[in-house]
Amino acid sequence: MIMNKLNVCLTHDIDRVRKTHQYLTKDLKKGRWRNLKTLITGEQPYWTFDDMAELESKYDARSTLFFLHETIPFKPLKPGTWKLSVGRYSIREPEIGKLIRQLDAGGWEIGLHGSYRSFQDQSLLATEKKILEDMLGNQVTGIRQHYLNLDEPDTWMLQRKAGFTYDTSLGRTDTSGYKDGRTAPFVDEISGMNIIPLTIMECCLFKEVENNKQNALKRAVEWMDYSQKTATFFTILWHQHMLNEKEFPGYRWVYEEILKECRRRHARFWLCRDIDESLG
Repeated sequence: MIMNKLNVCLTHDIDRVRKTHQYLTKDLKKGRWRNLKTLITGEQPYWTFDDMAELESKYDARSTLFFLHETIPFKPLKPGTWKLSVGRYSIREPEIGKLIRQLDAGGWEIGLHGSYRSFQDQSLLATEKKILEDMLGNQVTGIRQHYLNLDEPDTWMLQRKAGFTYDTSLGRTDTSGYKDGRTAPFVDEISGMNIIPLTIMECCLFKEVENNKQNALKRAVEWMDYSQKTATFFTILWHQHMLNEKEFPGYRWVYEEILKECRRRHARFWLCRDIDESLG
C-alpha cells in the first residue's frame, strides 16, 4: 500500500503562443485540413491559457509557467535556426505582459524559459531575466532551459551568477522518467543552485506509447506511483499549446486525468518556488 503523501509540481514551457508555420509543417503536411479553419477565422489555437487556468483551478491546483524570449536570428542558409526564429513571440509584447501579470495575480508562478543559446551565456540569461521581471513587476527566481539544454555544472553556475536560485532543466528528452536516477530535488554543491528534476514531459510520454492516450495515462500513473512510494516529487512538463485537442488529440484529456488522479490521492500541489524555498 502506498502510504506517502503525493507531492506534485505542475509546469508549462511557453514555447509558442500563436500558430504560424505549423500550418505548413504540420497541418498541410499531414493532411489535417480541418485545422486550417483557424487560419481563416483568426482564432489562436495555441493560446490555451484560459483553458489551462480553469482546468487547474477545477482541481485546486496551480502551476509554474516558463516564458521564452528567443532572439536567435533567422538565417535562410541555416535550417537549424528556422524553428527557433520563425513565429516566435516576445515577452515585451503588451498582450504577453498582461497575461503574465494576470497569472501571477491568480497564484500561478512565472519563470524564465531560457532561450536556446542562453545555457552557455550568462549575459543572455541576465538580459532575459530582467526583461521578464520588468514586464512582470516582480522578481523571477526560477528557470528552465529551452530544449532542456544543460551543461552540468557550468549552466547552473551561469544561472546562479545571473541571479536565479533554482533550475528545472534536469530531465529526459527521449522518454519519460528521471534523468540518471536523480529523483529528488537537491542543491548542486558546485554552483549552489537548487535543482528540481523533471519526471515526465508530455511529448516523450506520448511518443513512448505511440500516441495511445490510455497507455500514456497508465504510464504517467506508474510514475506517479513511483514518486509517491519513494517520497519524491512528481514533476511534469505540459506545453500549453498541446492542450489544443484538435492538433494534439488526447493530450488535454490525459492532463486532466492526471489532475483528477492527483486530487483523488489528496496530493499536495507545489509551485517550483515552494520547492526552492524548502531546500533553503
